[in-house]
Amino acid sequence: MNTITYRCSKALWLVGIVIPFALTFICIASLDSYNWPSLLPVITILSAVVVYYCRQCFTYDLKDKAALLLDDEKLIYYIDNTVIYWKDVIDISYGKVCGQGLSIFFTINKEGIREKRVCVSTDLVAGCDRAIYNDIIARYVKMRRKAFPAV
Repeated sequence: MNTITYRCSKALWLVGIVIPFALTFICIASLDSYNWPSLLPVITILSAVVVYYCRQCFTYDLKDKAALLLDDEKLIYYIDNTVIYWKDVIDISYGKVCGQGLSIFFTINKEGIREKRVCVSTDLVAGCDRAIYNDIIARYVKMRRKAFPAV
């Protein structure tokens, strides 16, 4: 199998950047000498949301980086700088997050009997959530078949 690369989702820009920016602009436009103490925290929070999403989404596209990369050996989730090797994965499961995509959970064998759970979210990844999950499962199954051939 070849390497599969998923880019950062541009649809999230509308929610994460444009809407908070517009709300911040509306709050600034409605400032006067009486309501500025109550609007200042709202403007600060909305500005922080815009900066967060710009950092998460926009900068990845400008650098022309992938958000998620799958190959025969590992999964690389560039948004959180996470590398998961298929040989270390014990179990894969998923959960739906309130209209924001899938959270794919990897149970990874650490040292001896210790296990670690790692989450990869598809809300910042462009593509169909189910297709991304199916590609991950296909890579994992292929690696398991290669590591443990049928007797």
